[in-house]
Amino acid sequence: MTAASAEVRRPPGRPRSAEADEAILDAAIELFADAGLEGLTVEGVAARAGVGKATVYRRYPGKLELVVAAWKACADVEAPPPDTGSIRGDLRELVDALVTRLTCTVVGRAMPMLVAEAARVPELSAEHQVIVREKRARVRAVVERAVVRGDLRAGIDPDLVVDACVGPIFYRFLVTRDPLDERFADALVDSVLAAFAA
Repeated sequence: MTAASAEVRRPPGRPRSAEADEAILDAAIELFADAGLEGLTVEGVAARAGVGKATVYRRYPGKLELVVAAWKACADVEAPPPDTGSIRGDLRELVDALVTRLTCTVVGRAMPMLVAEAARVPELSAEHQVIVREKRARVRAVVERAVVRGDLRAGIDPDLVVDACVGPIFYRFLVTRDPLDERFADALVDSVLAAFAA
């Protein structure tokens, strides 16, 4: 099939707007952060995004699908794992990216609500676990590559390294509220390497 015939056979109706897609997901995560799943409405998302209700419903059949899509977009689940050439550099990039997401984006406002709502809504919990597995796989890839390279000890449990790397960040962010600053990031990477380096 030629490019010209592909153009002709495009589905009827206007093509989806990337700007509308982004505005809908941004509005959804912001409203979710403020009101949770119960308080979020498609009407509210549409109004904040500057689109019609039908535009939202064409993309997402309900609130749950909308929130999950917004969370996936915020979590950037498809981003490739960092590859700086060293495990220290890779871990530092992972730590910095997570800290930035929690402290400088709407994800930080939405995270406590997500934790609370996932405990209340089994369907949201199940979808969130899928996202968590995808994010953990990204960190595991860094760990497994470092083992092959000889930077980390052979035989270590990659999931334990993932926990050691991201667990303290979430603990500080959600529980102690201690600073997630440069000093903490340096100390965290040093501690992980001290525990697992070859």
